[in-house]
Amino acid sequence: QVQVAPRLLTVTRLVAPLAMEQSADKPRIKLSYFKVRGRAELTRLVFAVGGVDYEDERVSREEMQRRKEAGDLPFGQFPTLQVGDQVFAQSYSIAKYAARVANLMPSDPLEVLKAESIVDATDDVRSKFVPIRYLPVQPAERLQRYEQFFRDTLPPLLKNFNKFCTDDGFLVGGRLSIADLAVFNMCDYLLSPSCEVQAASPNHTAMGAGCLDAFEQLKAHRLKIEAIPEVSAWLGKRPKTPHDNVLKLTDADFS
Repeated sequence: QVQVAPRLLTVTRLVAPLAMEQSADKPRIKLSYFKVRGRAELTRLVFAVGGVDYEDERVSREEMQRRKEAGDLPFGQFPTLQVGDQVFAQSYSIAKYAARVANLMPSDPLEVLKAESIVDATDDVRSKFVPIRYLPVQPAERLQRYEQFFRDTLPPLLKNFNKFCTDDGFLVGGRLSIADLAVFNMCDYLLSPSCEVQAASPNHTAMGAGCLDAFEQLKAHRLKIEAIPEVSAWLGKRPKTPHDNVLKLTDADFS
Protein backbone atom coordinates (compact mmCIF):
# COMPACT_ATOMS: atom_id res chain seq x y z
CA GLN A 1 0.00 0.00 0.00
CA VAL A 2 1.32 3.42 -0.96
CA GLN A 3 2.14 5.71 1.94
CA VAL A 4 1.28 9.34 1.29
CA ALA A 5 3.88 11.79 2.48
CA PRO A 6 2.66 14.18 5.21
CA ARG A 7 3.65 17.09 2.99
CA LEU A 8 1.11 15.95 0.43
CA LEU A 9 -1.71 15.84 2.95
CA THR A 10 -0.76 19.25 4.29
CA VAL A 11 -1.00 20.77 0.83
CA THR A 12 -4.41 19.29 0.16
CA ARG A 13 -5.76 20.69 3.41
CA LEU A 14 -4.50 24.13 2.52
CA VAL A 15 -5.90 24.21 -1.00
CA ALA A 16 -9.58 23.70 -0.32
CA PRO A 17 -10.16 26.46 2.25
CA LEU A 18 -8.47 29.02 0.01
CA ALA A 19 -10.67 28.07 -2.90
CA MET A 20 -13.85 27.90 -0.85
CA GLU A 21 -13.57 31.47 0.42
CA GLN A 22 -16.08 32.77 -2.08
CA SER A 23 -18.01 35.92 -1.30
CA ALA A 24 -21.73 36.05 -1.90
CA ASP A 25 -21.34 38.46 -4.80
CA LYS A 26 -19.08 36.17 -6.86
CA PRO A 27 -20.73 34.75 -9.98
CA ARG A 28 -22.00 31.21 -9.94
CA ILE A 29 -20.12 28.63 -11.97
CA LYS A 30 -21.73 25.92 -14.10
CA LEU A 31 -19.80 23.26 -16.02
CA SER A 32 -21.85 21.64 -18.78
CA TYR A 33 -20.92 18.38 -20.47
CA PHE A 34 -22.20 14.91 -21.25
CA LYS A 35 -22.68 12.31 -18.52
CA VAL A 36 -19.29 10.71 -19.26
CA ARG A 37 -15.85 11.76 -18.00
CA GLY A 38 -14.38 12.85 -21.34
CA ARG A 39 -13.10 16.38 -21.75
CA ALA A 40 -14.75 17.71 -18.60
CA GLU A 41 -13.16 15.35 -16.10
CA LEU A 42 -9.98 17.35 -15.56
CA THR A 43 -12.01 20.41 -14.61
CA ARG A 44 -14.18 18.31 -12.31
CA LEU A 45 -11.05 16.98 -10.60
CA VAL A 46 -9.67 20.50 -10.18
CA PHE A 47 -12.90 21.78 -8.67
CA ALA A 48 -13.13 18.74 -6.38
CA VAL A 49 -9.60 19.14 -5.04
CA GLY A 50 -9.97 22.91 -4.70
CA GLY A 51 -13.32 22.67 -2.96
CA VAL A 52 -14.92 24.99 -5.50
CA ASP A 53 -18.69 25.34 -5.39
CA TYR A 54 -20.09 24.81 -8.89
CA GLU A 55 -22.90 23.11 -10.77
CA ASP A 56 -21.86 19.92 -12.52
CA GLU A 57 -24.47 19.86 -15.28
CA ARG A 58 -24.60 16.61 -17.26
CA VAL A 59 -26.84 16.64 -20.30
CA SER A 60 -27.88 14.35 -23.13
CA ARG A 61 -26.48 14.48 -26.64
CA GLU A 62 -29.90 15.68 -27.77
CA GLU A 63 -29.78 18.63 -25.38
CA MET A 64 -26.27 19.48 -26.54
CA GLN A 65 -27.50 19.49 -30.14
CA ARG A 66 -30.43 21.73 -29.20
CA ARG A 67 -28.05 24.24 -27.60
CA LYS A 68 -25.77 24.09 -30.61
CA GLU A 69 -28.63 24.84 -33.00
CA ALA A 70 -29.80 27.65 -30.72
CA GLY A 71 -26.35 29.25 -30.83
CA ASP A 72 -25.79 28.77 -27.09
CA LEU A 73 -22.37 27.10 -27.50
CA PRO A 74 -19.51 29.52 -28.34
CA PHE A 75 -17.76 27.05 -30.65
CA GLY A 76 -20.62 24.62 -31.16
CA GLN A 77 -19.25 21.99 -28.81
CA PHE A 78 -18.93 20.81 -25.21
CA PRO A 79 -17.74 21.36 -22.56
CA THR A 80 -18.79 24.87 -21.65
CA LEU A 81 -18.25 26.83 -18.47
CA GLN A 82 -20.76 29.47 -17.47
CA VAL A 83 -19.46 32.11 -15.09
CA GLY A 84 -22.28 34.43 -14.15
CA ASP A 85 -23.99 35.26 -17.44
CA GLN A 86 -20.95 34.54 -19.62
CA VAL A 87 -20.37 31.19 -21.35
CA PHE A 88 -16.90 29.96 -22.30
CA ALA A 89 -15.58 26.96 -24.20
CA GLN A 90 -12.46 24.87 -24.92
CA SER A 91 -11.71 22.18 -22.35
CA TYR A 92 -8.12 23.04 -21.51
CA SER A 93 -8.79 26.76 -21.24
CA ILE A 94 -11.65 25.94 -18.88
CA ALA A 95 -9.45 23.63 -16.81
CA LYS A 96 -6.72 26.26 -16.49
CA TYR A 97 -9.24 28.88 -15.40
CA ALA A 98 -10.60 26.38 -12.89
CA ALA A 99 -7.09 25.85 -11.55
CA ARG A 100 -6.72 29.55 -10.87
CA VAL A 101 -10.05 29.65 -9.08
CA ALA A 102 -9.07 26.55 -7.09
CA ASN A 103 -5.58 27.83 -6.16
CA LEU A 104 -4.02 24.99 -8.17
CA MET A 105 -2.08 27.10 -10.65
CA PRO A 106 1.45 28.20 -9.69
CA SER A 107 2.05 31.91 -9.13
CA ASP A 108 5.50 32.10 -10.72
CA PRO A 109 5.25 32.73 -14.49
CA LEU A 110 7.85 30.14 -15.38
CA GLU A 111 6.15 27.54 -13.22
CA VAL A 112 2.85 28.44 -14.90
CA LEU A 113 4.51 27.84 -18.25
CA LYS A 114 5.77 24.44 -17.10
CA ALA A 115 2.42 23.45 -15.62
CA GLU A 116 0.47 24.50 -18.71
CA SER A 117 2.92 22.72 -21.01
CA ILE A 118 2.40 19.49 -19.08
CA VAL A 119 -1.37 19.93 -19.23
CA ASP A 120 -1.24 20.52 -22.98
CA ALA A 121 1.11 17.56 -23.48
CA THR A 122 -1.53 15.22 -22.08
CA ASP A 123 -3.60 16.06 -25.15
CA ASP A 124 -0.83 14.56 -27.31
CA VAL A 125 -1.83 11.27 -25.71
CA ARG A 126 -5.57 11.86 -25.77
CA SER A 127 -5.61 12.95 -29.40
CA LYS A 128 -4.04 9.64 -30.44
CA PHE A 129 -6.06 7.41 -28.11
CA VAL A 130 -9.66 8.64 -27.96
CA PRO A 131 -10.30 8.92 -31.74
CA ILE A 132 -9.77 5.17 -32.11
CA ARG A 133 -13.18 4.55 -30.59
CA TYR A 134 -14.89 6.64 -33.28
CA LEU A 135 -13.23 5.01 -36.29
CA PRO A 136 -15.79 3.67 -38.80
CA VAL A 137 -14.19 0.22 -38.86
CA GLN A 138 -15.08 -3.31 -37.82
CA PRO A 139 -14.37 -4.29 -34.18
CA ALA A 140 -11.42 -6.49 -35.14
CA GLU A 141 -9.67 -3.61 -36.86
CA ARG A 142 -10.40 -1.28 -33.98
CA LEU A 143 -8.79 -3.77 -31.61
CA GLN A 144 -5.75 -3.84 -33.89
CA ARG A 145 -5.55 -0.06 -33.62
CA TYR A 146 -5.64 -0.28 -29.82
CA GLU A 147 -2.91 -2.90 -29.86
CA GLN A 148 -0.75 -0.69 -32.05
CA PHE A 149 -1.41 2.31 -29.81
CA PHE A 150 -0.42 0.54 -26.58
CA ARG A 151 2.56 -1.22 -28.17
CA ASP A 152 4.07 1.49 -30.37
CA THR A 153 2.50 4.92 -29.88
CA LEU A 154 2.01 5.26 -26.15
CA PRO A 155 5.35 4.16 -24.59
CA PRO A 156 7.48 7.05 -25.99
CA LEU A 157 4.85 9.53 -24.80
CA LEU A 158 4.70 8.07 -21.31
CA LYS A 159 8.49 8.09 -21.14
CA ASN A 160 8.36 11.89 -21.40
CA PHE A 161 5.93 12.15 -18.48
CA ASN A 162 7.88 9.64 -16.43
CA LYS A 163 10.95 11.88 -16.36
CA PHE A 164 8.97 14.74 -14.80
CA CYS A 165 7.87 12.63 -11.84
CA THR A 166 10.02 13.17 -8.75
CA ASP A 167 10.15 11.61 -5.31
CA ASP A 168 8.08 14.37 -3.67
CA GLY A 169 5.13 13.46 -5.86
CA PHE A 170 4.62 16.86 -7.52
CA LEU A 171 5.46 17.91 -11.05
CA VAL A 172 5.84 21.67 -10.63
CA GLY A 173 7.14 23.85 -7.82
CA GLY A 174 7.08 21.24 -5.07
CA ARG A 175 3.32 21.53 -4.56
CA LEU A 176 0.13 20.10 -5.94
CA SER A 177 -0.99 21.80 -9.16
CA ILE A 178 -3.16 21.29 -12.21
CA ALA A 179 -0.18 19.58 -13.85
CA ASP A 180 -0.43 16.70 -11.37
CA LEU A 181 -4.18 16.39 -11.88
CA ALA A 182 -3.87 16.50 -15.67
CA VAL A 183 -1.32 13.68 -15.68
CA PHE A 184 -3.44 11.73 -13.21
CA ASN A 185 -6.49 12.22 -15.41
CA MET A 186 -4.52 11.06 -18.46
CA CYS A 187 -3.49 7.89 -16.65
CA ASP A 188 -7.06 7.38 -15.48
CA TYR A 189 -8.51 7.29 -18.97
CA LEU A 190 -5.69 5.14 -20.29
CA LEU A 191 -6.22 2.51 -17.61
CA SER A 192 -9.96 2.23 -18.28
CA PRO A 193 -11.64 0.89 -21.44
CA SER A 194 -12.21 3.70 -23.91
CA CYS A 195 -15.14 2.13 -25.74
CA GLU A 196 -17.46 -0.85 -25.79
CA VAL A 197 -15.18 -2.77 -28.19
CA GLN A 198 -12.13 -2.49 -25.96
CA ALA A 199 -14.25 -3.24 -22.86
CA ALA A 200 -15.49 -6.47 -24.48
CA SER A 201 -11.96 -7.74 -25.10
CA PRO A 202 -10.15 -8.98 -21.95
CA ASN A 203 -6.79 -8.84 -23.74
CA HIS A 204 -7.19 -5.23 -24.88
CA THR A 205 -8.64 -4.15 -21.54
CA ALA A 206 -5.53 -5.64 -19.93
CA MET A 207 -3.31 -3.68 -22.32
CA GLY A 208 -4.77 -0.49 -20.93
CA ALA A 209 -4.74 -1.64 -17.32
CA GLY A 210 -1.04 -2.48 -17.54
CA CYS A 211 0.17 0.40 -19.68
CA LEU A 212 1.97 2.14 -16.79
CA ASP A 213 3.86 -0.91 -15.57
CA ALA A 214 7.09 -0.01 -17.38
CA PHE A 215 7.05 3.54 -15.98
CA GLU A 216 7.60 3.22 -12.24
CA GLN A 217 7.82 6.92 -11.43
CA LEU A 218 4.67 7.77 -13.37
CA LYS A 219 2.83 4.86 -11.79
CA ALA A 220 3.91 5.98 -8.31
CA HIS A 221 2.82 9.55 -9.08
CA ARG A 222 -0.64 8.31 -10.07
CA LEU A 223 -1.00 6.38 -6.83
CA LYS A 224 0.09 9.37 -4.74
CA ILE A 225 -2.38 11.69 -6.41
CA GLU A 226 -5.14 9.09 -6.13
CA ALA A 227 -4.47 8.93 -2.37
CA ILE A 228 -5.23 12.63 -1.86
CA PRO A 229 -8.48 12.64 0.15
CA GLU A 230 -10.32 15.00 -2.19
CA VAL A 231 -9.30 12.98 -5.24
CA SER A 232 -10.25 9.63 -3.73
CA ALA A 233 -13.56 11.11 -2.55
CA TRP A 234 -14.34 12.35 -6.06
CA LEU A 235 -13.43 9.02 -7.64
CA GLY A 236 -15.72 7.29 -5.16
CA LYS A 237 -18.78 9.38 -5.92
CA ARG A 238 -18.55 10.08 -9.65
CA PRO A 239 -20.77 7.99 -11.97
CA LYS A 240 -19.36 4.60 -12.93
CA THR A 241 -19.53 3.28 -16.50
CA PRO A 242 -18.08 0.23 -18.31
CA HIS A 243 -16.34 2.57 -20.80
CA ASP A 244 -16.38 6.24 -21.81
CA ASN A 245 -17.95 6.23 -25.29
CA VAL A 246 -20.86 8.64 -25.05
CA LEU A 247 -22.21 7.42 -28.40
CA LYS A 248 -22.87 3.92 -27.04
CA LEU A 249 -23.68 4.37 -23.36
CA THR A 250 -27.28 4.33 -22.16
CA ASP A 251 -28.72 5.43 -18.83
CA ALA A 252 -28.67 1.81 -17.71
CA ASP A 253 -24.86 1.77 -18.02
CA PHE A 254 -24.40 4.40 -15.28
CA SER A 255 -24.10 3.44 -11.63
